[in-house]
Amino acid sequence: MKAIRKSVVAATGVALALSLAACGGGSGGKDEPAGSGSGKSDSGADKALKAAEPAGTLKAAAAKGARENTYRTKGKRKDTDGEYVTEGAFQAKPHASVMKDVGPKTAETPDGLNHVITVNDKMYFNGEKVPGKKWWTFSVEGADKSKDPSSELFVRMTSALATSKNVKNTGVETVGGRRAARFQGTVVVSELAAYKGDAITDKDRSFVVNGYKNDGVQQVDLVVWVDGDGVVAKTEESGKGSKGEFRRTDEYFDWGADLGIKPPPAAETATEKEVLETEMKKQQK
Repeated sequence: MKAIRKSVVAATGVALALSLAACGGGSGGKDEPAGSGSGKSDSGADKALKAAEPAGTLKAAAAKGARENTYRTKGKRKDTDGEYVTEGAFQAKPHASVMKDVGPKTAETPDGLNHVITVNDKMYFNGEKVPGKKWWTFSVEGADKSKDPSSELFVRMTSALATSKNVKNTGVETVGGRRAARFQGTVVVSELAAYKGDAITDKDRSFVVNGYKNDGVQQVDLVVWVDGDGVVAKTEESGKGSKGEFRRTDEYFDWGADLGIKPPPAAETATEKEVLETEMKKQQK
């Protein structure tokens, strides 16, 4: 469902995907010695991963992820809007993020690329809204952030799976060079709505449930991979709603890395005032 898979901000009539705040989790995404979450099979490490209890492991992984400040993602998604290849970088404090979606070509995105950079309260979008400028900016200063979800997608997804009545540890696989336990289950939306345990916060539960209900989703299949360091390595979400089938897969890496997120060059960026003036001129023609 689109609400859990992406947040959407409307700016001057254009819907653009973005994420608001990184939470991250755990240590780096580089290969480590066998037994420490690396991609090398190690009988002792694999045995521990295979024996990991689903609900407790998922709950701990979500909590660990919420404590870290930065991470990167790459993935794919498919829904009624088309197929997309995605990548992102997220930092909680100071707030910064980069999101790239490459998908179907449209009038608004003739090259199929949506590229959004957020630094503090400023958002920067790729696109020539003003002739000669490759980017345009939009301020979200003063927005009521208390209404925004406090957790990242992987935290919400991992927490939701921890509440599933049929979640299982289905074995060990290599994800992004790391050995990871694979947890799979079906989340029934009505059961999640009635859930009263501590595997997911009330705020995240309400956000997830409302999103699924809005998309006409009654149940969803979730898969979460957790490596030997207790870090979420990958998530997958699939199901069918009132608007059709959907699937999204994301990998997570570079936990705690210096992401170096910066705004585009000022000379290449149209200001909010310039964009509004250009739009007004277009309407007057």
